[in-house]
Amino acid sequence: MTTILLAIDTNVERAKAQVDSITELPLAREDTDLVLYHVFRADDDGAEARNLKSVSEAIERLEGAGFEVSVEQSSGDAVEEVLNAAERVGADIISLAGRKRSPTGKALFGSVSQDIVLKSGRTVLLETTDE
Repeated sequence: MTTILLAIDTNVERAKAQVDSITELPLAREDTDLVLYHVFRADDDGAEARNLKSVSEAIERLEGAGFEVSVEQSSGDAVEEVLNAAERVGADIISLAGRKRSPTGKALFGSVSQDIVLKSGRTVLLETTDE
């Protein structure tokens, strides 16, 4: 069994690119556990990841490709929460989608993707877009 944690943000185009990168991998659908994971910035009791357009789009596309998908969520620091979730679900791979940024942009604004790549001992699949 291969477990992949897809850290999905709110950008629909990045979610689509991320899903495409997963569906293009030679994975046996029945032996792959996909966990869609969203981190809310603030603790909002009424927030539901499944209600986000990016998450619902990812679910629809992945299930259409024959995968079974579960959805989890948390709130707080995105890097910390994604790394904790990967540990909790026993993820073999963390799937991320990020924006293309200049080195200066990364230095000024930080990069969740970069921090996860550097801090995780797991394989990280990073799909980048211009958005």
